[in-house]
Amino acid sequence: MPRKQITHEVPIKASPEDIYAALTNAELLAKWWIPDTRGHSEVGGTLEFRLGEFCQRMEVVALVPGHLVRWRAPDQGSGDWAQTDIEFTIRPDDGRCWVRFCHDRLRSDVEKLPYYSMSWAVFLLSLKDLVETGKGFPFPNRWIHQ
Repeated sequence: MPRKQITHEVPIKASPEDIYAALTNAELLAKWWIPDTRGHSEVGGTLEFRLGEFCQRMEVVALVPGHLVRWRAPDQGSGDWAQTDIEFTIRPDDGRCWVRFCHDRLRSDVEKLPYYSMSWAVFLLSLKDLVETGKGFPFPNRWIHQ
């Protein structure tokens, strides 16, 4: 079955180290994405993002401090996300960093693809706000409702 990809890029006025911390520290992930985030970000480890009874696990498959974070969604959790890859790359550029996001290997028949794309865009802006101002807007927020 053909696969689809969601990509976004956002400039953030912060150091690569601060952005990397917000992408790897469970306490900081909870401040911009899912408030009930658990686990440790280490290659081979698992992060858990909980929404009530639902839990989306992410296997940490690659980490390059200040540059790269890559997760793999296993078969548990959202069927739409099973065996997909999520990657954040950080590229410094003249006093700021560009964070490129990619959610890859989504099945082409996933009906919620536009919703997922819009949600990721909003959460990247939440990441930007957290790192730049100290306050993100994690789920649920006024732009994302389920």
